[in-house]
Amino acid sequence: MRKSILLFVALFASQLHAQIKLKINDKLVSETTITKIEEINKIEVAFDKFKSLDYYGLGRLYLFVQLLDEEGKSCGDYVITKDGSNAIKFFLEDTNTFYNITTDKNPRTDFSSYDSRGAVSLTDKLENMVKYRDKSRMVKISISLSYRDKIGYEKYGDTVFLIKPQMFTIDNTYLFNEGQKKKAEEKIASDAKKAEDDKKAEEAKKQRKKKRKRAKEKNYSRKY
Repeated sequence: MRKSILLFVALFASQLHAQIKLKINDKLVSETTITKIEEINKIEVAFDKFKSLDYYGLGRLYLFVQLLDEEGKSCGDYVITKDGSNAIKFFLEDTNTFYNITTDKNPRTDFSSYDSRGAVSLTDKLENMVKYRDKSRMVKISISLSYRDKIGYEKYGDTVFLIKPQMFTIDNTYLFNEGQKKKAEEKIASDAKKAEDDKKAEEAKKQRKKKRKRAKEKNYSRKY
């Protein structure tokens, strides 16, 4: 019992002192926590204890959230950007402020996200991951705080991490299994359509053959 209490206290303390903080359903989670996708109603990100730079100038700051499959390949992201020294400094002063990532049950978001397939919510992005990636049962959420100097017109220099990427885990088995079922249903429907199309094509081929035969017989009878 004493060991369990000490472990809980140590885990809670590590969460409080973490540089990147992740809340799921209003509860802080650690990097060792695995959360099931179907249990996520609300997800928020905050930062603390970042590496401060002497000068920000006209550069750009990124609070970056990236979704990675089991092979470490990116399958979607969310980002908050701040441009220019004043905007960056004011944003960095708001440590431990939690920013929303949109979910199906909590559409409010503080992040921008571009997706060519139109996926916006966390669930949408993970459903898309299942469609196009086989290794998507367990998903990593990589969260970092970084800065890039402006070195020209719409050009930025190398990334400097104020907080290096920290990883959190989502168990995506539910959406993975649902995706596999959908793929199987789509294959059955596709095979049935192909069989029907092949049948129609074969019937059309027979009709053309009969038509040519009748035309040939008609020409023969006229000749003789």
